[in-house]
Amino acid sequence: MLRLVPLALEHVPLIMSWVNDREVTQYFAALQADVSEPEERRFVEALAASADDRAFSIFDGDEYLGQCSVNKIYWPARNGRVFIALRRAAQGRGHGRAALARLMEIAWGELDLHKLWLIVRRDNHRAQALYVRLGFEFEGVLRDEYSVGGRYLDMVRMAALRPVSQLGPGASVPGYAKN
Repeated sequence: MLRLVPLALEHVPLIMSWVNDREVTQYFAALQADVSEPEERRFVEALAASADDRAFSIFDGDEYLGQCSVNKIYWPARNGRVFIALRRAAQGRGHGRAALARLMEIAWGELDLHKLWLIVRRDNHRAQALYVRLGFEFEGVLRDEYSVGGRYLDMVRMAALRPVSQLGPGASVPGYAKN
């Protein structure tokens, strides 16, 4: 059974199992150099303490799979940025889809967000297809947004709006037509 566990310092050794794996992090523009365990510990401490981020470790039973989060939450507009990363051994088994679906439930429910957004490399078609299946739509292309290994890369911005079915009784949200 897949579960999202709030990020904790005890998860740092688990995160270290993938954070320096270039096959996993190849799409991360900001992570181009190896990360030490003390650096990761400081990062996790800050992330766990943040009022504008909600981060989780992903488990299937006792098996650690990776991380996901809603970051950069802008509370006045109730929107946040989605992040997900799976260890190489956990990829291709449907865990990413399940984890992201659960993260979206948390975003719409517990966090009461209206919009989730993400950016993904333009050439990462597999991830884009997953996001579309979960209700994300393309919003635009960010040309030469990141520089990785001396090469500029285009990013695609995608977003999902809170489904009408997730609104509470009597709720009214501009842009939604109620039947």
